[in-house]
Amino acid sequence: MAAYDEHYKGAVQPIELMRAQMSKEEFMGFLRGNIIKYASRCGKKDGIIKETAKLLQYAVWLHQTAKNEKLKID
Repeated sequence: MAAYDEHYKGAVQPIELMRAQMSKEEFMGFLRGNIIKYASRCGKKDGIIKETAKLLQYAVWLHQTAKNEKLKID
């Protein structure tokens, strides 16, 4: 994500593990679900800046997955 929290700094990122364990269709559904989640609560939980950053990161990963590209993790 744009600004990872400390708990996302391990050797293997959870998003990479999920990608490896799910089919492409399942993973794309997971990404779409997170886009919907962050869009629907935008500005209600963590503030609009943080929520839109998360939404955009999931959208980038969805785009990369659709193009069969490796996920770019910041």
